[in-house]
Amino acid sequence: MSKDNAVTMEDLIEQLKPEQNLRVDDKGNAYVLVRNGASTEAILINLKNKKFKKLIRKVARKLGSRLKSADIDELAEELESMAWDFEETPIAIEVRNARSQDKQSVLIDLCNAKGEIVALSAGNVEVLDKPNTKTNSVVFSRPECMKPMVTPEITTIKGGLKKLQPFINTDQTTFFELVGYMTYVMAHPKACGVPYPILLIQGEKGSGKSFFSNNVMRTLLDPSSLDGLRMPKREQDFAIQVNSMFLGVYDNLRKLTKDQSDMLCTTATKGNIASRTLYSNDGLTSLLLHAPLLLNGIHNFVTESDLASRCFKVALVPMAENKCKPEGLLKQELDDALPEIFGSLLTLASKALVEEKNAEVIYPARMMDFAKWLAAIETVLKVGEGKLQKAYRANVKNIMASGTEDDSLTVAMQKLIKSAANDKIWKATPSRLLETLQFHENPMYLPRGAAALTSKLKAQESSLNANGVYFKLGRDTERFVMVSGKPLAA
Repeated sequence: MSKDNAVTMEDLIEQLKPEQNLRVDDKGNAYVLVRNGASTEAILINLKNKKFKKLIRKVARKLGSRLKSADIDELAEELESMAWDFEETPIAIEVRNARSQDKQSVLIDLCNAKGEIVALSAGNVEVLDKPNTKTNSVVFSRPECMKPMVTPEITTIKGGLKKLQPFINTDQTTFFELVGYMTYVMAHPKACGVPYPILLIQGEKGSGKSFFSNNVMRTLLDPSSLDGLRMPKREQDFAIQVNSMFLGVYDNLRKLTKDQSDMLCTTATKGNIASRTLYSNDGLTSLLLHAPLLLNGIHNFVTESDLASRCFKVALVPMAENKCKPEGLLKQELDDALPEIFGSLLTLASKALVEEKNAEVIYPARMMDFAKWLAAIETVLKVGEGKLQKAYRANVKNIMASGTEDDSLTVAMQKLIKSAANDKIWKATPSRLLETLQFHENPMYLPRGAAALTSKLKAQESSLNANGVYFKLGRDTERFVMVSGKPLAA
């Protein structure tokens, strides 16, 4: 430390209680743990981290001193070194939602001045504001973009849902499915490792897509200043974004590239990307790709079958003119209702956790964990066994169909089926099939060759099926494709 500074490095370190509050994560990053109420926040020891600098300056002011940049640099190096000395098991750091050490509770960081945490478990919801055995071993990260959540008012399910419904312009069944999605996300933090259906919000201008995405969903699940993000093209940029929040919200999508579709599929079901560690030639840094995602737009931007099977679409309708309100007034009404809405969703989630173990999936889907959760929601809300599951399966089929209904290959295949006399099965080589399709649609918009055609058929099989197009690839004396308007025997 500088000579004219009355406070020594030892004084500052003593204030930070290093044996209790210095830890390292599984990537070797060192942190200072800051405890407040029931929560513990991990602050990265890094000179570019504003939170770290603010913490150190605050500690110095308590000791009646002001630090120079060189003092903070020196202290950061010493703290990072000491963190390795106290290393035990590397700490796991979560953003917003975590699991308790015994895995019996979900912990939701309200990120408020009191350090409150919601403990959600089967049949119970608590708001904790003091150290607790459930929260003692759980460490949260609070990126600068994170905002506080409201403290929930634990109340009846019916009352809160009634207050939520006016902010969602959709039909009753979709509303209950959406409530199922929100509670599923609340009750299943990333640490559970379960897949998350990708929520698609679509509707015409005036249907409230952005308000619903950035105010209702964002505020209830993960308040953040990162509203209305654009979908990045680079996988690494996307990974950094989704690791800085619990829920990723992306606005006004028009189309997705094949690489972006693959990236979203990986994020829904969990994966990792590896990139070269900064300032090294042989180090790899792994970034997790796993998060609940919300995408909104007017157009049908999901065209890949693999992505469509992982999605859940909510179609919003325009608000009647006599019911339209200024956005400022809507926000105020939502803010007033939030504590009760949040409390009712938590209560519903706690009851669904009780039913989840024995819930029966009647209508299987690609995202089976979500289908099982809907079965539990059906029991709690008493909406009829299988009703929400059936609607969800139909929802996915609709996404598959609508995403490719204007695709040239789909249109050409449909025309081919109609041209076949007496519903006969059409059979020919892939090359002959492509030549025939070129009579029905502009060749410019069809695959360029037979190999590209068979590849695209395989990739879009589910979407083609959803549009009433069925095919079978095989080989006898030569390769063939069979095409029909009805399912073909295996």
